[in-house]
Amino acid sequence: MSSPLDVKLVLPSGFSAGDLAAPDLSQSPQLALEQWASARDASGHVALAWGCVAGDASAWNADATEIAQGKLAEIASATAARMRDAPTPMHVTADAGFERALVADGGGARARTFVAFTRGRAHGCFASCVESGVDSGAACDALVGARLEGALVPAPPPGLALRSLSLAVHHPHGALAALGAVLALGAALAIATRPGKKRPFRA
Repeated sequence: MSSPLDVKLVLPSGFSAGDLAAPDLSQSPQLALEQWASARDASGHVALAWGCVAGDASAWNADATEIAQGKLAEIASATAARMRDAPTPMHVTADAGFERALVADGGGARARTFVAFTRGRAHGCFASCVESGVDSGAACDALVGARLEGALVPAPPPGLALRSLSLAVHHPHGALAALGAVLALGAALAIATRPGKKRPFRA
């Protein structure tokens, strides 16, 4: 599966390619699966899975990061749950904004999530592990060295639409005032530019 951005990690000794099915993104049609892989430990259990999803992004801000990281946490948790055949809710243990570390409630599974950008695209990547088989810690130890590789660029600026959305979320009264100002300006422009009888210019 070709992708401009990939999760890279070193498989522990004795691990081999796995066959865990990719996440179901049918409820998120705006996302495309760009990378997917899994690995089995020496005892044959699928204990590692990682991948990237992506969508178009011409604008970005902190609220968008929060939404993306929330979605990635859901995918990472669901992936771990499929590997251990049990619910695996996770909580954040380290947060660097575009990169987070998560651990399952009660232990036994971990994940790392990444938000990154290439030109015109936002990418959400993750790696999940479960402790199972003969070497229970090896799969999760592999997450420590997980990294992203690709033609990374800085996040795009927020743009007017995202700034307005953030204003509405965090400062609803201010957003209403701003909306009123925009509507008033629009009405004034409409009146000033409507077709009609031309008036002579007077100095």
